[in-house]
Amino acid sequence: MFYHSDRGLLVANIKIGILCLPRRIGLDRQGVVYGLQLAFSASLAFAIASFLHIPNPFWAAMPVFVVAQATRGLAFERGLYRVVGTALGALAGFGMIQFIQDAPIAALLMLALWVAVFGALTHLLYGVQSYAALMAGITAVVVVIPCMFAPENYMQLALARVECTFIGVLMITLSSALLTPNADRDRFYLSACEVAASACYLLGTTLNGTTKDGAAQEAEILQKISRLEASGIAILAGSPAAAQNKRVINAMIVSTIGLLATSRRLHTHNRPGRPVAPQLGDALRAIATLTKDNADQILSTQHIDETLALAQATDSTLAQHLQRLLKGAKWLLTSDQESARFVFKPDAPMLAPATNWGLARQTGLLCGLITLVSASLAYVGGSFIGEMTALATAMFSLVLGSMVKPQIVAPFLLKGIIVGSIIAIGYRLAIFPHIHSTGLVVASILPFLLVGGMARASTMFGFPALDATMAFLLCSQAMLPARVVTPMDVMAESGSMIVAACIVAGGFILLPRRSDRHVHEATRTINRDLFRLINNGDKLGAGQWMARSVRQTLRLTAHLAQSGQRHSLAPAHLISALNFGHSIAQLHSLQDSWTPQTRAVLQDLNAQLNTFTDEPSTLAATLMQYARDVQQPDVTAALWSASEALVAGQDFFAYRPGISRNHD
Repeated sequence: MFYHSDRGLLVANIKIGILCLPRRIGLDRQGVVYGLQLAFSASLAFAIASFLHIPNPFWAAMPVFVVAQATRGLAFERGLYRVVGTALGALAGFGMIQFIQDAPIAALLMLALWVAVFGALTHLLYGVQSYAALMAGITAVVVVIPCMFAPENYMQLALARVECTFIGVLMITLSSALLTPNADRDRFYLSACEVAASACYLLGTTLNGTTKDGAAQEAEILQKISRLEASGIAILAGSPAAAQNKRVINAMIVSTIGLLATSRRLHTHNRPGRPVAPQLGDALRAIATLTKDNADQILSTQHIDETLALAQATDSTLAQHLQRLLKGAKWLLTSDQESARFVFKPDAPMLAPATNWGLARQTGLLCGLITLVSASLAYVGGSFIGEMTALATAMFSLVLGSMVKPQIVAPFLLKGIIVGSIIAIGYRLAIFPHIHSTGLVVASILPFLLVGGMARASTMFGFPALDATMAFLLCSQAMLPARVVTPMDVMAESGSMIVAACIVAGGFILLPRRSDRHVHEATRTINRDLFRLINNGDKLGAGQWMARSVRQTLRLTAHLAQSGQRHSLAPAHLISALNFGHSIAQLHSLQDSWTPQTRAVLQDLNAQLNTFTDEPSTLAATLMQYARDVQQPDVTAALWSASEALVAGQDFFAYRPGISRNHD
């Protein structure tokens, strides 16, 4: 009796364990559906390519796992750019392989140059567009390197790569249309408006003279904007209407940060018992209560007009930023057509593209050199193992190099490649020798694709599962007719994939890209633009300078959270840099109205302004003296504002890597 009781308890525990397993590995109902979608799409793509007798049919299953995304629009857009990048890379590969037999060195140099250029472009193209550059580089590698060892079949191999990509993208696109949900864009639009409302609240408390811990609020708002702008890439993808609204949100981001700068600038104008603009402050604090439900009331035409009239009486720049925010929020939340005519005007401020020339140069050089060295060694060696190593090394360098922080993903890639390659060894040695028909090849891969799909959908194994599945498919060589190999060849081929992953991923882990360097590049870019604004304001323009500086501010905000210099630079310093630039633009715009006395006092103004990175505190004192001597109120106000910005942001202007300037 006890035996049967224990046995029943054991069976019950096993059942409970099986039922709880999905939850333990981070699989809910939606995750299970997503995993089944991946497995089904990949299996169908692999089956189609296999029965059409396309060489290397496992390439067809690979795009499914990479293109699939959590939202439908992102999956569609990613699939489109994968096709575009693959076609571009294949065309380039076709041209390069013409030189393989007669001038192999020239072909290798062209491949390395191509990889370098498109590796660099991954940091110069915005959002999902960068995926096209990544695929153009990878496809050229996949076309050219195998053809070095089989030049007589180059056309067949290259076409097979393109065909497999089209099949895989088509399968995941069709399944995404049926099963993948749309992004919650309405919630995203509300989030953008809520961030803008937070800036209105901070400015309102400033104008009321009741600001508490403004620097902390500025930091929080900047971090929210940074996260909002980054998440918008995925949420707004795949929709022309959403792309239009992205212009509105970008203009709102510029104006929100402009409000933060205005708040800091006007904060110094408060006097005990005499706030700057208490009535406007109350109106802005009312706007800060904005929700989807009260948008019609808060953003009514009468309320907006009254608020803007108060803002214009306080500060014209404040009024411009506030008008863009309120009109943009009204369009996003209520689809008001009058607001649409304003927010879609051609002169609306734009957020500068998220280009990173420093990372672009670094990535291009690194990927180009890795491709040249690995492909050259493989060509000299002349073995399939060398081909696999070169192929994997070049691909991994492009994939990781395209990331801002590859050292975060590199450990997951390394784990995934090791696991996938080892599983492929078991498959090729234990299962594949018993397969003698295309149908059995397809059937033998299905369980692995099912496990890979579920692992990819789980929160516990999602990151390494992607690379494990890619490694398994590539190392499985699941196709007929099969190559004749020994067990040692099988282990060596999978081992080459692991070696490549260790070299590339290990390099990024041991030599990580540091946030301090990104911080230095961003501060240098802002300061360089300030020099351009001082010396060539007519060429750069205040609007273009603002768009570029806001972009660098967001970049700095993201990196400061991870930088060892986080205590020497703070969001308050970034806001002060924006105010300094605003003051310079004001001085330039007022220059035609200067009186002879003002011109005499400010004859050395540009020369003095050019010293702002050397001794900002000394320059601040000089500008204060200018302000006392000048008799024009507008010019005096701009000089005082520039001086105050220099004092508040001196840590930023005088920032040097490795030097901490604390002024407690």
